[in-house]
Amino acid sequence: MPQKIIKKTKNNKKREHNNKGYKKIVFVIVLILLLIIAIKNKPIKKNSETTQLVLNNENITEKLANPIFFENNQIYMSYEDIKKFFDETLYTEEDTGCIITTSDRKLAIIKKDEQTIKVNNSNVDVKNIIVEQDNKTYIAMSELKIVYNYEIEKIEKTNIITIDMLDRKSVKAYANKNIKIKEDKSIASKSIDDVKKGNWLFFINDEGSYSKVRTQDGIIGYVKKKYLTNFINEREDFIEESKAFKEENSINKDISNEAISSFEKRQNIINSLLQETIKNDKMYVQISYNGEENFYFERFKIEVVPILKECGIEIIFNRGK
Repeated sequence: MPQKIIKKTKNNKKREHNNKGYKKIVFVIVLILLLIIAIKNKPIKKNSETTQLVLNNENITEKLANPIFFENNQIYMSYEDIKKFFDETLYTEEDTGCIITTSDRKLAIIKKDEQTIKVNNSNVDVKNIIVEQDNKTYIAMSELKIVYNYEIEKIEKTNIITIDMLDRKSVKAYANKNIKIKEDKSIASKSIDDVKKGNWLFFINDEGSYSKVRTQDGIIGYVKKKYLTNFINEREDFIEESKAFKEENSINKDISNEAISSFEKRQNIINSLLQETIKNDKMYVQISYNGEENFYFERFKIEVVPILKECGIEIIFNRGK
């Protein structure tokens, strides 16, 4: 056989061998990519061992000082975390052990061994309101919704608890096709939930070509905003307009010489003040205090506002020299 033909045959075989090698490499790369995509698009295990907490469309589980838990058909949060996320003025009176908490229009008194809490002077039946665990106090959040004005839900499927303040905006949107919720704003990002066409989900906000959403399972993630339709505002942000103070429609109360060193004493003054304003058909109160600026006066201010505000009464504090 001529030498040129032999060389050509060897070169062809070598080229064929190399082509096969390249094809194998390409096949392996494609297979790896397909596996990566399959893994990313496979929904994660939804039911976490740790109970997750979503507050106003934010997962705050890692920000909690103590785990939230479900017991006695109640959802419990630690005293420390309630103070951090709901009421920074949360207070326990040392002498009586009463826990006093306030919101914009509610004041609640919680006693450990009682099956009622007092909310704006009305008794509300509760069950297992307080438990002690690991030397920490936990309060049943499912019983405090009347105080803080929120909706609370435990989603068994995902072991997620959602809390939504009712004075915050809430928007629902509907999926216009079967969609996968992504962990991040990327098509290659891992899928963390599925939403069927026609099902609704909470719309949080737009971020570029993606929308941040929360599914009915409580999972927060991202989806292409073109896949959402029929946006419905369930609630708007509640913004209360301040009223112009009217001197002629007000009463004056000087508490400089009043005893305010305990909750009971402060409450007596507050109740008397409320009765006086209602009796005289007044809508404004001027409270004067010429005493020393101290803890008990600060507590009085915290406790009087929600009681009177719930009845539509505005307050002005006047500090003497």
